[in-house]
Amino acid sequence: MATCLTAAALCMLPLPTLAQTLLEAGKTDVGVLYLDGDSVNTVRKDGKYYLAFFAEEKYTDQKFLASLRQGEDMQNAVSGISLYLFNTYGSAYFIGASYVIDADGNVCADLGADTKLKAVGNNKTLRNAYTMALKILERRNRGW
Repeated sequence: MATCLTAAALCMLPLPTLAQTLLEAGKTDVGVLYLDGDSVNTVRKDGKYYLAFFAEEKYTDQKFLASLRQGEDMQNAVSGISLYLFNTYGSAYFIGASYVIDADGNVCADLGADTKLKAVGNNKTLRNAYTMALKILERRNRGW
């Protein structure tokens, strides 16, 4: 049985050390999204269950990075870490927390949460991240 945490409790956890558990989910508009396999969990919010995990988006678009690095305390920004929460069917998600990170893993900016449920639609990277997280949770629950 999966451990259930409230979204608030999960957001209060320290940022995960992602370097050892990153699994590539796919390309984004400005980089590559990596799922943190160790962070996959279920979360209950407002009576509904969500599949939750941290993901790191490593920015590769040089124009985006140059623009991002113009902000205060953002000169060394290299990636973003977000807490994704997907509905039961993987058709919609929201962001429970989001941070911009520098090369040393320090937080440059806390972007907060975006709790409005958004459709995954045709986004192959998000669909892949959901599927990967679901498989990790299934393996963990079966003791593999």
